[in-house]
Amino acid sequence: MNHPKRIFVIGHMGAGKFLFAEALAKKLGWEIVDANPSIERYMGRLTRDILGKEGEAAFNRIQAEIISHCSKKENLIVLLEECAVCSEQCRKLLSSEYVVYLKVSIPTQLNRMQHGRTPALPVDNMKNFLEKQHHERDAIYEELATLVIESTNPSDQATEINITVDNDVNKVMEAIKK
Repeated sequence: MNHPKRIFVIGHMGAGKFLFAEALAKKLGWEIVDANPSIERYMGRLTRDILGKEGEAAFNRIQAEIISHCSKKENLIVLLEECAVCSEQCRKLLSSEYVVYLKVSIPTQLNRMQHGRTPALPVDNMKNFLEKQHHERDAIYEELATLVIESTNPSDQATEINITVDNDVNKVMEAIKK
């Protein structure tokens, strides 16, 4: 594979996307675009439940515009909203891009939320909420991904987090050299 001109980062909340994207941008000397307002993370509901059908469609158009705009630029790491992959237009745009999927398990997400690395959501049953997201999105994330990285370290220790992020960044560096 040729060296990508930009990299899009996708995955569930609590996967460590921001820390990863920030470290990867630094390693490559690229800019980072954070297009992840984390609506679901702070509201504890799926985007369509927060915004309604029309609001979700408008939100998806905005996400597609961001992807389209960034696709014309080089040397960018783009961190996307978790639900961006639910839009057919966004998926189409991402299909020709270098996409890194940070894959995270529900137990790891719950652990990270419990230890404050990802804010706890205002939901009655967090596990059910996360299961619903995984059911809806995992196959889409996998399909879009150029590279899948398992985000498995549940530690809340800064040193261990940094080691994990560095290892994940090195996986991307190795993959783009091939």
